[in-house]
Amino acid sequence: MTTEGFGRSALKFWGDATIDGRPRVLTVDITENREGWEHDSARRVHSSMLRRKILVALDEPLTGAPSELARMVNGAGEFNAMLLLCRPADNAAATQIWSQLQDISSEALLAICTWDTAEPLLAAAVGESNGPFGQLAVVQESPMTVRGAGLFFMKFFAELDMHSESTESMSGKMVWFGHSKSREILRRRNLEGRVSLKA
Repeated sequence: MTTEGFGRSALKFWGDATIDGRPRVLTVDITENREGWEHDSARRVHSSMLRRKILVALDEPLTGAPSELARMVNGAGEFNAMLLLCRPADNAAATQIWSQLQDISSEALLAICTWDTAEPLLAAAVGESNGPFGQLAVVQESPMTVRGAGLFFMKFFAELDMHSESTESMSGKMVWFGHSKSREILRRRNLEGRVSLKA
């Protein structure tokens, strides 16, 4: 997504990136259940997608350590969207996650939920990346409650699934629209949080 200055070329609200198919989401939990609630929260988000008939790549979230992220994802089968659930404790942890993301061989949409431990540097790195993975992305960049984050990402994937049905593909415009609708539902319920958009 670009917003070029006045006097330059026309505003461009989304790029040309397109991903084939409706969302088929791989849920990946690398929280290591640090405080005892993370795995349950990941399963609830995953189960909500199943209830809403959103296609998922696996019956359960894929779980493991941040250092195993690329290996786990590259061996997970077919997916075209990934919901990554993580809680980077500091810049070093965020850097490790970003390094692992660089080794994923996919052109999937990337969604990163960090709940109460958002790391803006991770969001910035995804935004500046030119690689094929995550050219369409939504990344949490401020702390959110478990309820708020779950609501945002569930609404995002539900909207994306609905709008990609007719074309059997996901575009930047659809990602932008899903992001907008998800922000709107947070505002209506007085829930705080920022999720950056790359479309």
